[in-house]
Amino acid sequence: MDTFAAIEGRRAVKLYDPNHKLTAEEEQKLFSLATLAPTAFNIQNWRFVILRNPELRQKVREVAWGQAQVTDASLLIVMCADLKAWEKDPARYWRNAPPEVQAFMVPAIGQYYRGRDQVARDEAMRSCGIAAQTIMLAAKAMGYESCPHGRLRL
Repeated sequence: MDTFAAIEGRRAVKLYDPNHKLTAEEEQKLFSLATLAPTAFNIQNWRFVILRNPELRQKVREVAWGQAQVTDASLLIVMCADLKAWEKDPARYWRNAPPEVQAFMVPAIGQYYRGRDQVARDEAMRSCGIAAQTIMLAAKAMGYESCPHGRLRL
């Protein structure tokens, strides 16, 4: 499926076959594509938590307005943002870049984020959104449907 078709055909589907499971290869492909989603300074401040435990998924469903896709979908991914990813060994993000690029980019990360918690939060939320959209489009291209979910009722 080409990109245009994936974008045009993607829908937030609510009903899933609870007996269908993605293969390990399909999951690996999905997440390898997700990690290609762009992030500011390449800091990859998203984290993917896969909930497999049926009892835990049922508890999540209870705070997710009782929506069946939480328990019935083949894969339940919780997107998390690491608001401090920028200060955890920032040189690692530019390890493979030429030395002159490293010399510029690594200090720039701290200069951009230090003391600017709202900026770090905004960038992390943007990065999670881009990664989530990448996952949904990749799933569509693989022949699967998806459904983003926002806030939980806590």
